[in-house]
Amino acid sequence: MLQGLVSGIGVWIVALAVLLQAPLMQAAAGNGSLKLYEVAGAGGLAGATYRQDTIILFNPTASTYNCSTCAIQLHSGTSNTASWTVYKLPTLAIPAGGYYMISASSPTLSTSGALAPIAYDYRLKTIEGTTVDGTSGDNILSSTVQAIALTNTQTVLTASSAAQCGTGSQLLDFLGYGSDIATNSATTATPATCYAGAGEAYYDGSSQYGRQLGSLRKNPCIDAFNNATDWANAPLVFLNSSSTKTPCSTGTQLSAVVTATPTNPGVSETVTVTAAVTKATSPASSGIVAKLNFDSVYYGSTALQMYDDGTHGDATANDGTYTVTTTIPATAASGFTYSTNVTVTDAVGNSYIGSTRLTIAIGTISMTTPSTTADVSAGGVLKFPITLTGQHGYGGILNITCTGTPNANSLGVPISTQCVSTPPEVTLTSNGTATISLAIATGTTSMAGIAPSMKTPLCFAGIAGLGLLVFSLRKRCLLPALLSVLAVFLVLQTTGCGTNAGLGNTAAASGTYVYTVTATDSNLSTVTNSLNFTITVK
Repeated sequence: MLQGLVSGIGVWIVALAVLLQAPLMQAAAGNGSLKLYEVAGAGGLAGATYRQDTIILFNPTASTYNCSTCAIQLHSGTSNTASWTVYKLPTLAIPAGGYYMISASSPTLSTSGALAPIAYDYRLKTIEGTTVDGTSGDNILSSTVQAIALTNTQTVLTASSAAQCGTGSQLLDFLGYGSDIATNSATTATPATCYAGAGEAYYDGSSQYGRQLGSLRKNPCIDAFNNATDWANAPLVFLNSSSTKTPCSTGTQLSAVVTATPTNPGVSETVTVTAAVTKATSPASSGIVAKLNFDSVYYGSTALQMYDDGTHGDATANDGTYTVTTTIPATAASGFTYSTNVTVTDAVGNSYIGSTRLTIAIGTISMTTPSTTADVSAGGVLKFPITLTGQHGYGGILNITCTGTPNANSLGVPISTQCVSTPPEVTLTSNGTATISLAIATGTTSMAGIAPSMKTPLCFAGIAGLGLLVFSLRKRCLLPALLSVLAVFLVLQTTGCGTNAGLGNTAAASGTYVYTVTATDSNLSTVTNSLNFTITVK
């Protein structure tokens, strides 16, 4: 009897365990409710590939989801106490794994022009009968920051009910996205203050690239109710009620962790992207395919195949980590941050979008030399080779300047030559190199002579003046003779006409002197670098 009692208790324990597990399994497949799958503003803006703002719903549950009181509710997303606007949805009956595509615009918004019409299942503002003008300005979603609530009530949310952003029994799903990273020089980051979980979903439709993209759920069957981790800034897909159904499995969902090395590559430099894939179970994943897509940077680019075969840059074959190494295109914008997406699919119909962000390094230059110190006797000249190298894709024209001491000798006489680079201007190709020669002179030590130097044209004038003086004296012409004497005196005093032109003893005094050589881009002053040279005059 006791044995039977124990056996019975065991059965109840097993049954209880099953009951306890059922909600957990359902939660892994979407928390048992209708979900937002994709949200995209920027419809109709220049650079967008679609005219209507778009919201796509997905049913992750195992049966048809019916709702007669569902609604989309919106506010700007920049305040957690903002007023909400409710847009009623018609009665919904979305099958398991089914999609429902909504145009977040007026029912008469134009589809004219080069943009092909999209087969939306429904347009917002239809039930409300709102007056519309049929222009792109009648889109509802912001292209930069937005809070979207999918509710099971058509009663407008109050500020107090949305104070925590993403909480409350009225919510089926909640998304707050914001442009938390500026992707072009004209974009000011506008982070959302209203979102579900730890942070907003990244989306910046205010840039040309952003207008090709939206907030897309990484895996429609996975919902941690955390906008920061559940969503990717990915290329748009348009899925409606006629699209192929993708029911969620009841076990582990397909997912991937995406990383990039380095995270800040420059133009024309390589980056290695890896995706550590977790396979789905029940049914089990097979035929995994992973592709890197730079559509988040360059719309329309070709996806790159990733490998788990121990080659193609992959470290270990069949370990679930897929790898690809590629070069950042020359069209990338230095200093900008982009989402980089990896799409993972399997043969049983599961898919996942993993993402990471790359900040394209600003082009810079390096300056190297074998030595930056040297000793020299007063009056001597030092020469240093300097190698200039473009980095992170830099290429351009560099102006070379040199400043420093000494400026005068111990007697206060200016030193006519200090430091000179040859050439004073250098053109670098992208990531190219060039070498310049730096000469540092410390003046002269010998007195100037009057022996003619064939390199000084004024010396010839002085010699000619001497000849004229002699001729004038022989002809007894006093005025030309006096003028000739003056000319000869000025020329000889000015030029020295010797092998060491200039005043004598113009050498730098003994001591330590520092010179700074600077290379600066001729158009962009922020691209610059310098080297300091320390010399000791003995």
